Amino acid sequence: MEQKLISNNNLFDQKDVRNTLRTIGKNWFWFLLFLILGTAGAIGYLYKADNYYGATCQILVKPPKDPFKDALSESLPTPPKKEDVANEILVFKSTRMIEETIDKLNLDISYYIQGRLKTGEVYKRVPFTITGKVSDANLFDVPFTINIINKDTYKVEISNDDVKFSKTAHFGEPVVDPKFSFIVENDSNIIKQNSRIGEINYSFVFHEREKLIKQYQFALTAEKDDAATVIKASIEDQVPEKAVDFLNTITNLYIENSVSVNVKVNENTLEFIEGQLREVESQLNNVEGNLEQFQKDKTTINIGQEGTMLFQRSIDFESERARLNIQLRSIDQMYEYLTASSADNLSISPAILAETSDNALSTSFNELFAKQQKRTDLLFSNTPSSPRVREIDIQILNLKANMQGIVLNMRKSLVNRINSLNSQIGEFKTTLKQMPTTQRGLVNINRNVDIYGQIYKFLLETRAQTIIAKAGIVADKSVIEPAYSTGLIRPLKTKTIFFGIGGGLALAFLVIFMKGIFLNYINTKDDLKSVTELPIIGLIGKSKEAANDYLIVDKFPQSQISEAFRVVRTNLSYINPKVQSKVILITSAMAGEGKTFCAVNIACILAKAKKKVLLLDLDLHKPKQANAFNLPNDTGVTTYIVGKSTLKEIIKDTTIENLQVILTGPRTPNASELLLDPMMEQLLTELRSFYDFIIIDTPPVGLLSDALVVMKHADLTIFVLKAGYSKKDFVDIAHQIVEKNQIKHLTFILNNVNNKNLSAGYGGGYYA
Repeated sequence: MEQKLISNNNLFDQKDVRNTLRTIGKNWFWFLLFLILGTAGAIGYLYKADNYYGATCQILVKPPKDPFKDALSESLPTPPKKEDVANEILVFKSTRMIEETIDKLNLDISYYIQGRLKTGEVYKRVPFTITGKVSDANLFDVPFTINIINKDTYKVEISNDDVKFSKTAHFGEPVVDPKFSFIVENDSNIIKQNSRIGEINYSFVFHEREKLIKQYQFALTAEKDDAATVIKASIEDQVPEKAVDFLNTITNLYIENSVSVNVKVNENTLEFIEGQLREVESQLNNVEGNLEQFQKDKTTINIGQEGTMLFQRSIDFESERARLNIQLRSIDQMYEYLTASSADNLSISPAILAETSDNALSTSFNELFAKQQKRTDLLFSNTPSSPRVREIDIQILNLKANMQGIVLNMRKSLVNRINSLNSQIGEFKTTLKQMPTTQRGLVNINRNVDIYGQIYKFLLETRAQTIIAKAGIVADKSVIEPAYSTGLIRPLKTKTIFFGIGGGLALAFLVIFMKGIFLNYINTKDDLKSVTELPIIGLIGKSKEAANDYLIVDKFPQSQISEAFRVVRTNLSYINPKVQSKVILITSAMAGEGKTFCAVNIACILAKAKKKVLLLDLDLHKPKQANAFNLPNDTGVTTYIVGKSTLKEIIKDTTIENLQVILTGPRTPNASELLLDPMMEQLLTELRSFYDFIIIDTPPVGLLSDALVVMKHADLTIFVLKAGYSKKDFVDIAHQIVEKNQIKHLTFILNNVNNKNLSAGYGGGYYA
């Protein structure tokens, strides 16, 4: 009959459920323990952890307003590109923006209230303010403790490995040390309102600027909205008000920066016009003075109709030439900028070139302005030598080179027009010379007065237009939604509690799982049945007496262990019942599992059933049967095989009726080889004719192969396992023996089982 080694591995069955529930039931305390620890850990973490609150705002990036459109082009602005918005995000999060925000909000120093278990930051309503710095880098983020004594005095302390300092000082009095210096100013209103302020432990810390900037860069996030050119900015901070203030401040600074270029161009233009006005005003005052003096010296002269016409034409020519000269100077200034090696922004607006419309110049100036603005934005987060800035510089230089040709052509056109006017003015002067001297002098003076007056009027109008344009300069960014607090971001209390509970349960499962892997001991019958379907013929319980005496069934016949061996005896009768004389081999995987103990007591319990039993000790390496029966080990298997003793001489009687033993005999160095001797097979054959049962005690098969040699002569093999000592892996050894040696009858005895795990029918009952 072929034996079944292991049960079928179904994916899911009722047995698996029962085993799982049984495992959980046995280890319920692990679940309870880790559930309590996980929940307590989550609550403790929530209490000790720093709370972070969020704030968010939205900024619209509008199409850029072209400062040259009114002067040179009527083209409509185009929406910003995706990469432009990406550049704006880099500017928004740049080191410069964050540093300016830190300066404006004075975030280099933080204030705290110290509690017994937790210290919390205070952003506003602090009864004092600190102005100062530390000169020792080791003192950054080190708390200075302050206790307010009254509205005039306070006590400050610092204690760490580097500095130990304590001083009582007056508010407003400098506190100076080689490693730090600061002044504490009080807010008397807050101090008066809190009568118990002296019981509060305040502290403040100085932050390292670079570290603080990186901290805010990490906390600040900005991303583009997919559906619009909108920047969504958010930040986390331990104080909700500070998060909102930080976002509002950096947003305002960002928007102010966006108009700085246009404002600078407008201011430079005004400065240019003011210079021209001062020069023309001086000349106008001079010619008006000459007219007044001429009228005093000469009587009034009528220049006549012809003179009046010449006078008006002269004024028109001179005014036109003056305007063209102003435009020429502006062109020359632009040319100097375009030929300069610097990539700085435009120094003057071409508003005074409005009368000289040139589409090519308009388009080029629009593109140049956009490149310069992009370069300015990149410098917020890049150095001038970075690849991206250098690429923009090359583009600007190429664009300037193309524009130089346009400007030179414009200059040539202006010079030609001025030369033409000069020729006409020369003809006028020739005609004027033919007039009488007095009349000619009056015409010249009046002409100069009107010319400079018209130039002065032209410059005043241009200045007015520039001032109006300055008032119209607005940022191409606007706040859609001001910063507001989004509440607690982390840690989330409910999520943390559930995480603690889940983590506790997971750890409990992990402990049980690891316990099952590394502490996979067999403790119960069910543990053994879970890994094999070979027969289990007995469960032997624990016994204090077994530690001192092998012959339990003889000396304690009414004990639970004796009853357990009676169950084994009964089960043996159903295994291979047709065999007249059964040879039963008893072995184990490792030493110490109770193999010899079981062999002795099985032999005894069979003998008490009036069976003729022989106990054969074949553990030639570590014999124990002689001690069990208190017999001398002078003769035995070894002396029989080598021919020194006869069979009759090696069989010894015991104190138990119907039980005889053959001991190992004196030890020999070739013990394993003796079992291969033909005399061994002959010995077993002769013994079968005399005894009902032959019980063979062999060495552990996990250590020696001796038992395998004898096993082929046995009718039944009993594999002994010890509860709480034998691992489930040991069962695999028994399976391998069955498979490789084609053993037909192999059964298990589970020894040293906890009495709580014994059931009736396996020695769990008591017979009176």
